[in-house]
Amino acid sequence: MMRRETTVTPTRILASESGVALLLVLFVVSLLIIIAAEFAFTTRMEITNARNFKEDIEGYFYAQAGFQYALTEIIGNYDEIYMTSGGQVGFYRKWYHENPDYGFEAPQENDQGEVVVQWPPMPNRTGIPIGNGKFDYIVTDEEGRLNINYLNSRLRIGDKTMRDVFRDLLLAVGVPEGEEPDIIIDSIMDWIDRNDEHRLNGAENDWYEANYAEKGFAYPYSCKNSRLDTIDELLLIRGITPELLYGSDSIYATGQAEEGVYYKGLLPYITVYGYHRKVNLDTAPPLLLQIIDPESAEEMMESRSENEKTGKRILSRTFRIEVRGYSDTADVEHYITAVVRRSQRRDSGGGAEIYYWNAGSMEFGRDLWSFQEGLIDTSGFASY
Repeated sequence: MMRRETTVTPTRILASESGVALLLVLFVVSLLIIIAAEFAFTTRMEITNARNFKEDIEGYFYAQAGFQYALTEIIGNYDEIYMTSGGQVGFYRKWYHENPDYGFEAPQENDQGEVVVQWPPMPNRTGIPIGNGKFDYIVTDEEGRLNINYLNSRLRIGDKTMRDVFRDLLLAVGVPEGEEPDIIIDSIMDWIDRNDEHRLNGAENDWYEANYAEKGFAYPYSCKNSRLDTIDELLLIRGITPELLYGSDSIYATGQAEEGVYYKGLLPYITVYGYHRKVNLDTAPPLLLQIIDPESAEEMMESRSENEKTGKRILSRTFRIEVRGYSDTADVEHYITAVVRRSQRRDSGGGAEIYYWNAGSMEFGRDLWSFQEGLIDTSGFASY
């Protein structure tokens, strides 16, 4: 057999080397394109983050200005408060009617001998300009909510106790009838009272030391045996979940509620701020009003919508202020929520004490939804 020899010429060597070089060039160019694209994306993200941070800082100070603006209404020299059907409160001053330039009729008596007051329009609280931005604010009556720090008191609201009202409220927001409402109520009362003896369905130190993981904590903790200081503290208590407190459709919901169970949320109807032991029925949300006084609820809601009130209103002193600050050209908004208690001084400049302050609030005006719902049928609620 004859061997066939292959001859490698310089031309073939050059062609092979050229192909390898071309591949290397394409690889390097592709790598540079990827690096450049990543650099451009990172730069764009950094610019966006810096702009959002700047706009959020601006929004914060716009919101701060809005808070101070709202505070001037609360600490001003008003004679009583009134309320719109939308849930916000206004501050009435008698000189509205004493000055004819405002165009309001003086209070008059109706056929029943009741003094009818025509309330002035609510002041503008949206789109108030300041610098290069604006702010919106909401003022609601905190004393129109049920103060659960006094669930263990023996005070009565109408023909119900505080416990009765809260139990009916739990049923109304979606807690199933049965043992669960009593577990929640007894656990709250055990958390507040100063002893270590738990109620029939309650919880004291032994329960929290054994079931801390169920509440989402890494270490055991003890029952407080004192007043609740913030509304979020309720999440420490047996039976209270984010869904129950904030609502199943809230941004705070964890999605861990039982299948088929929907909670409207307790937050618009309860408070732990202030020292009021009775609910101001003139400013209570419709659902809470219906639970407390079902016979008069419809009439009271109609009087709100008519913008007329009869007789002297209850003077609340504790108010919730929600503010939204934003720039004219920005997509970022900053929310502040505060609860303040007005000084007992009735003259201007009396000041106010801040009970709650959240400069990083995630929601604005959601609680006003509770005033847009209709009255409910309370006939199925348990009575005591």
